[in-house]
Parts: sequence; C-alpha cells; structure tokens
Amino acid sequence: MWGLRIFLYVVFSINFCFSQKEPVGQNLILFLVDGNFKYFLLNLIKILFTGLGANLFNNTDSRMKFGAKTLIENGVEADYLIPVFPTQSYPNWFSLATGLYVENHNFTADFMFDPNNTLFFERDLGADDLNEKWWRANPAPFWYSVGKAGIDVHCYWFATCHMPYVDLVVQVPLIRRHSFKNDEEHDLYSYIPNIMKYIQKYQVYRKQLVLLRYDGLGKALRTHGEDSEQTVQELSNFDQQVRKIQEEMETWDLLRSTNLIVLSDHGLIKSEEQNQYYIEECIADSTKIKQIANSLAFALIWPEEEEEDTIFFELKFCDQWANLASVDYEGETKEVEPSVGVYRQHEIPERFHWRNSRFIAPIVLIAQPGYQLLTRQIPSTSVSEKFGREWKMLDGWDNENPDLQGIFMARGPAFKSGYKGGPLEIVDIYQLVLNMLGVDPCHPNNGSWERVSEFLSDELEERSYQPQNFGIRNSKPITLLLVVIEILIVCNFSFYFLPTDLF
Repeated sequence: MWGLRIFLYVVFSINFCFSQKEPVGQNLILFLVDGNFKYFLLNLIKILFTGLGANLFNNTDSRMKFGAKTLIENGVEADYLIPVFPTQSYPNWFSLATGLYVENHNFTADFMFDPNNTLFFERDLGADDLNEKWWRANPAPFWYSVGKAGIDVHCYWFATCHMPYVDLVVQVPLIRRHSFKNDEEHDLYSYIPNIMKYIQKYQVYRKQLVLLRYDGLGKALRTHGEDSEQTVQELSNFDQQVRKIQEEMETWDLLRSTNLIVLSDHGLIKSEEQNQYYIEECIADSTKIKQIANSLAFALIWPEEEEEDTIFFELKFCDQWANLASVDYEGETKEVEPSVGVYRQHEIPERFHWRNSRFIAPIVLIAQPGYQLLTRQIPSTSVSEKFGREWKMLDGWDNENPDLQGIFMARGPAFKSGYKGGPLEIVDIYQLVLNMLGVDPCHPNNGSWERVSEFLSDELEERSYQPQNFGIRNSKPITLLLVVIEILIVCNFSFYFLPTDLF
C-alpha cells in the first residue's frame, strides 16, 4: 500500500514539475493572407493572406476590423508591405521564404517557359509543374533553418512547405498541402484551438513555428471583385480568424511566449476588358513569335531565330500603346509613359531585381497597372490566358503601385506595443523570423535590418545576433550555385524528418 502511495506521489510530482516549466523560448505564428498577413516567434505564428492590399484593408469598414484593431493596439503595424516584382504568388512566396529578390531565388513568375526543355510552369495547373527542374537548386527557405535547429514546424496550406529540401522534410498531411489545383475551401478557423493547445503543451520542450495561409479572400477578389458580397464576407472571415487566434492565445496563456505576425503578399487590381491588348495586332507575321509566357500584366516573348530585332521594333512602336505616349493639353504636348513598356532583357529596370532571373525571354512587355496583355493565335501559357479573360482582379504589375502593396501587423513579447512604423519589404521577413527564433540563416539575404528593428522590443533589438544584408546585383547561374554550396557547408547534413503534426 505504501509502495502505491509513493509511486502516485512521484508521478504527481513529476507532472506538477513539468506543468510549471517555462517555455524554452518564444514561439511564432505566421498568418499569410491571399489578400495579406504574418506571425512571429518566442513561439511564432505566421499568417499569410493572399490578395489583401494595404489600400483595400485601410478602406475596409472599421466594424469589420475588430480583430486587426486589437492586434495593432497591442502590437505593431507597418505603413504597408512592399512585394517583389512581379507581384504574383510564387515569386513573392519564395522571397518571403528566402529573403531574396527574384533574380536571386530564381522563381521568376507564376507562369514560366523553359525553352531548352520545352517545359511550362502554370501555377500548379500545368502538366509539368512538378518537374524537378522548377524546384531543384533553390535557396533554403527559413523553415529549413528552423527545422534543422530543432524547432517544430507546422504548416497549413503554406506553399512548398511540404517539399523536401536537401536533408529535411516537414511532414504535412495531404489535406493541409497547398495547391491551386485544390479549389476546396479550407476551414482554418476550426484548427485554431488545437494549434494553441499543442503550442502550450510542447513549448516547454521545443520552440514552435506555425505557418498559416488563408486564401478565401484572394479567391473572392479574383472571382467576384472587390465590391462583391463574397469579398465583404471574406473580409469579415479574415478578421474573425485574427480575433479567434488572439482569443485562443489568451485562453491558453500564450501571449507572453508566442508572437503573432499577420501579413499579405500583395494586392490586386481590377481587370477591365477595355484595357486588354492583343499582341497579334502589333505583329505583321505572328508566326515569327515562337512562344509567349505569362500573358497578363507582363509577357515573356521568344521570337524565332534571327527575328528578334523585327519583333522588338514592331512591339516598340505598336499603335495600340505607342500612340498613348503623348497627350495634348490646350495646344501643349506633354509626354506621358506608354501603357506598355517594351524591353530587351538587359533593358528591364534595375529596381525590379528581375532581369537576371531564370527563363527571362529575349523580349519582355510590362504593362502599366490595370492593362493586360493577351493573345489569340500565338502559342502562350493557356492557364494565364484563361485567367486573363475570366478573373475580375489580377496581379503582376509594378510593385511600387500602392494598390499592389500588402499589409504587416504583429504582436507578442518580441514586438513593441501600440506602435506604427514605416514600410517594410517582403524580403525583410526572412531575417525577422530567424532572429526571433534565435536561428542563424543558411545564406545572406536582401532584407534590411534597419527597417525591421524599429518594430522590435528593446530585448530583441539589442540581441547580439545581427542578420547580414546581401545583394546580388547581377545574378548568374554560378551565383546560385555558390548559394547552394554555402547552404550545404553551413547547415549540418544529416537527413531529418520533422514529426507529423498532432493537430
């Protein structure tokens, strides 16, 4: 009898001691909105909303922003979040994950053509989209560095999170893997309580990184437009999720140990039929064009051999857009920017950090925001053509346009309270995540620590670890190879599977 009592006493004592243990560090929840958002670590919850532009968010009825208002009052908000060019999903997701401009991470666009292998990438909807040539030799995403540091990583419809990288795989259940092929609605709301329960239970052993992405708002904007009932409902759903996460964090006593980041990758702009241009109308003989890719906000054009000069000249002086290059004001002619810019690859503006990416064509058309480029007979990426004709709102234009900029807000022990700061860039988030989790990066990055540091609490701002800034001005294939070599040298190389999620 006494033996049983002693045994029960020991078991109770052990359980009591473990229940009193402090978290090993801060956790991070990152919430990405297809339409805008993001989260950070003691534990870190990161939420990404796709398609939510800063202007759309700022103009939303305040009664539909209770959750966001609570977050901002207790945390920080950036003026806006600047995406990379092109303002499409995959280029920005890779910049978010790696801290690199597009010409440095080399995932060039949502729609790409590989002329050497005659392969097409079409935003998860093409037959060749899983070919290793698109995914091989890419720089390490931050969840690779985090996982190798022994931190638990959990992904909810966060793009490419489930893909193996070198010697690590984040095991994500099939139901929670991202693909644009899967058009089902994701019930993120129902997962939130179990996410918080898991963080509270395991944070005494390991830091936790949770990556969430919500695409309902982006779908509503693209399919129905910004003034539709569906978009109004999705804006409300977004805010309810932000509110629910904070309420559950409070219920599970996580506000002192867990950081929440909410962000969006980029905004969207209305698509109107009168602003559509057909490339055939500029070309005397369209058979001189071999292939076009991504015919929407910009177009990548591969002419037949020895026809580049002819095609470039015809496009440069096409009446569809060249005659808009000047406007007569009461007898005075003033030059204005044409509605479509025509460039050879080396002429693409440096500020885009895009000209040296993989699969950039010899000729590139870049339309002004709101204008579209389409084809009728010239071979093109069929999925982008379909979207251009069907969707009410599109992306891909100049990343300096206010309607295409995203949002960033956060709260938690790593952040100041009630603070509004200047703009951030999406490439800044990589070093922020790693610094909050106390993890060294596998490669330098293009982000600015100066932009990030103003949002952090004094404790985080004064940390000895300072991420390096990095800029490859003229990326070549050898530069990407050097990045990959550095990853293999810096990171411990032992094949590692992160455990399957329990929630």
